[in-house]
Amino acid sequence: MDYIKKTWNEIEPEVPIDFAFYDTWFDSMYNKEERLAKMVSTFAILAIIISCLGIFSLTILSTINKTKEIGIRKINGAKVNEIMIMLNINILKWTSVAFIIATPIVFYAINRWLGNFAYKTMLSWWIFALAGIGVSILTLLTVSWQSWKAANINPIICLKVE
Repeated sequence: MDYIKKTWNEIEPEVPIDFAFYDTWFDSMYNKEERLAKMVSTFAILAIIISCLGIFSLTILSTINKTKEIGIRKINGAKVNEIMIMLNINILKWTSVAFIIATPIVFYAINRWLGNFAYKTMLSWWIFALAGIGVSILTLLTVSWQSWKAANINPIICLKVE
């Protein structure tokens, strides 16, 4: 570096030398994107936690409202998995509707964001399918514990409460 400065000053002493390393320039160019990725990741994790809490509370509310129905179904011979399906299907329907509404919006937003880069990549359908499967599994994990507890309760206790 000293040799380059010395040679530059011999050739053009009036013009100050201004140099930068390529890796520093490249890092500064994508520094904003890295900060955005960290911020989006943090808020996404927070949104997932809040969503799971909301789904869990909806499941609790649903099981409380259907306590008598669960008791009557169990007395009439319903199996645990039938009651769990009855309680889980409603939440999964609403999750599917939300996913169907969100997919085109996210596709449009990601395409706009990726359009700002020099090297563009194409979005594949399997990314959205994998996200839908992941959301469904997370919803089932959140809901199934409470549904299982409600399905295994003694039907006499359910009917006595009412």
